[in-house]
Amino acid sequence: MFVQSSSSVTENLSNSVEKVIQLSQSQSSDGLKQKYETYCRPDLVSRLKGASLDVVYQSAEGDYLEYQKGDKTIKVLDLVGGYGANILGHYHPELVAYWQQLLQVKVPIMAQASCRSGAAQLGEVLTQPLGDYVTILTNSGTETIEAAIKHAFLERRRPLLWAVKGAFHGKTLGAIQLTCSFGEPYQQWGPNVHYLDPQDSNSWPETEEDAENVSAVFLEPILGEGGIKSLPKAFLNWLSQTCHRENIPIIADEIQTGMGRTGCLFASESWDFQPDYLCLAKSLGGGLVKIGALMIKRERLVSAFSLQHSSTFGEDDLSALIGVKTLEIIQRDQLPRRCAKLGDRLLQQLRQLQAQYPEQIKDVRGQGLMIGLELQDQSESASNTLRMISQHQYLGYFAAGYLLHVHRIRIMPTLSQPFTLRIQPSAYITESALDHFVEAITTWCKAVKSLDIVHLMSFQVDLPTPPIKIQPATPISKREQPQTHKKVAFLAHLITAKDAALCDPALSILTPEQQQTFLDKASQVMGPTLFDSLHVTSQTGEIVHLSFLGLPLTSEHFQEAWKTRQTHWLLKQIEEATVLAKQQGCQVLGLGGYTSIVTRNGRRLKTPGLALTTGNALTIGMGVLSLQKASQQLNIDPSISTLAIIGAAGNIAATYALMMAPKVKKLLLIVRHQASGKLNQLLEQIHAVAPSTQVTVSEHIKDLRDC
Repeated sequence: MFVQSSSSVTENLSNSVEKVIQLSQSQSSDGLKQKYETYCRPDLVSRLKGASLDVVYQSAEGDYLEYQKGDKTIKVLDLVGGYGANILGHYHPELVAYWQQLLQVKVPIMAQASCRSGAAQLGEVLTQPLGDYVTILTNSGTETIEAAIKHAFLERRRPLLWAVKGAFHGKTLGAIQLTCSFGEPYQQWGPNVHYLDPQDSNSWPETEEDAENVSAVFLEPILGEGGIKSLPKAFLNWLSQTCHRENIPIIADEIQTGMGRTGCLFASESWDFQPDYLCLAKSLGGGLVKIGALMIKRERLVSAFSLQHSSTFGEDDLSALIGVKTLEIIQRDQLPRRCAKLGDRLLQQLRQLQAQYPEQIKDVRGQGLMIGLELQDQSESASNTLRMISQHQYLGYFAAGYLLHVHRIRIMPTLSQPFTLRIQPSAYITESALDHFVEAITTWCKAVKSLDIVHLMSFQVDLPTPPIKIQPATPISKREQPQTHKKVAFLAHLITAKDAALCDPALSILTPEQQQTFLDKASQVMGPTLFDSLHVTSQTGEIVHLSFLGLPLTSEHFQEAWKTRQTHWLLKQIEEATVLAKQQGCQVLGLGGYTSIVTRNGRRLKTPGLALTTGNALTIGMGVLSLQKASQQLNIDPSISTLAIIGAAGNIAATYALMMAPKVKKLLLIVRHQASGKLNQLLEQIHAVAPSTQVTVSEHIKDLRDC
């Protein structure tokens, strides 16, 4: 056995920490991003890159975060607030000092199957404002929800759960079923959930018919990820009466709303009834520790549950005592009252802004320092760029990128309502910091109204942000309603980056390199977009309804992906285009440009019920007709002539060779490499259809002289 003294351990630990910090600081930000993308969250990083939100933060304090850009340290106002977890801000000094004290006295962490002092104290403190509840401590919000699901099934033993449309309760297998916008891929493996529509009172009576089969109903007092929306009073009254009559436990998910954020310690205090279960997490840990709590009314507690639900890390004294201290600070500093006062002031300012910019801000709502700012959908904007971003539900993320890099404010949209920016800072945020946000979002609204894409997107290409200028409107796409059942779509992409200015003239002031950088990032989040829908009449009088779909990609994107064999992300975008075409009611989709090449003439696409054409057949047919017409005009007899096929190993040229071989005396196939396997296969096919035609293969263009 090897034993070290306490001072030796502390010294070695200090040295290790310093090495970790030095190693982190010595690595470039780009290198760390690459590692995070490779080893942790590939899809997330690619999406963050698209809106330039892929920042590596290095330090945090209060309501601010810092990151390094070159040799500059950038300080950012943090309005995300750990998605509601930082009610005390980053590293509250009193809480940090207490944490260090707990470590110094070596409070037990791994002392399972004993009477836990910290858990006892936290359970007692939590019940004081609520009444007689039993508290089960957990490690996170989603585990708290899982524990609530388990206990509800144990208590009622009914097969069904109720949840609210638009709610979010976590992403573990059980909790994700309660979130209708995220649960779909996992529905067959989780609990059976019926979603209640709080806005549709006509659906409530029918819902009551299933009440006897329900184990519990889950509610967020304010939908967090669902767009910061409070539940209607009428809905709560109906639900309370129904659940009381049927003895269904009401489970309040206060993981985001609890701990004073909404102006009272628990948002459900405004209800006319008391929840049977209460779920807490996030701010309970003071921004320092991971902890959650499931509180169950004692009269409903299944006593065996305290044995059936346990956790290796749950109930440790360190986390529990941090929770006790957090509650002490919240109550001593009257943080609920402070949240209410600051929130009312900010809501008033934002509603005044909404009145000034109604075409840019759709709604302002919330309670305390849990506020949602809903942006107007710009899908019908006079700017093609804003239209594309909005159609792909990324307007909120690009607004977040703009606020981060131009105004040094960190904010994020809600998950289920991506047009809604959520504001959840600490309770200690200053009025001047909130005023800074109001000024910044005012500038964003002005730029959107002016259609000034370069002002809004300059950070994407690392340009200084220019003053706002009113830009001319892009001609609105034609959207003719179908007058025929014959509907087709065509998919295309940009040839070069400078062609982006054809879609949005405001981008013309960027250099081709800057335009390419902009498209490189935009292509990470934006896919196919519907530009025009119009009727096309042929010379025969036939009419088809054509939908033109565009990809924010250049030929260079396809060429580079083909060289590196990294075409999967391109295939994903093209597959999305087939889905979009089908949604438009199209029977046929034409693949233009490189889209046919990377999909192997459409064979790699899987969307059913849609015919695909690559344009090759039309190209070949028109080419053969042109050859015949030209030979007649020039009095050339193909049956005694030599026909050259350039690039004969390619799909189109090989088909030309097969179709024309029986019509000519000689064929000259010009290829890059005579050893090509495709060439040998083509020669066999030509011999089968035209055994008497003489075929010569060459790698030299000069041999065209013999034709």
